[in-house]
Amino acid sequence: MSNQENKPVELEFGFKRGDNQVNEITLIKPNTGHCRGLSLKDVLSFEINALAVLLPRITLPAMTAQEVYSLELMDTLKIAEGITGFLEKPENSRTA
Repeated sequence: MSNQENKPVELEFGFKRGDNQVNEITLIKPNTGHCRGLSLKDVLSFEINALAVLLPRITLPAMTAQEVYSLELMDTLKIAEGITGFLEKPENSRTA
């Protein structure tokens, strides 16, 4: 995976929003501000309550906490995998 700024995630099951079915979201690369008020340990271990706070801040369309809680487990894992891609060290970076 790459360290790009935005990452589309195709959801296997998706979620309902009004009369529409949302089957794809875009993750925005999180920064420190997106994690404000969250334990980084909880974010990095993909604790569901932490995701319910973080995902509304970094998804397009912006998910609600209730939509996060209603996701099928496979979709939650796909989103977590997408977030993990942002946390990988860029291949061309140097170590100090």
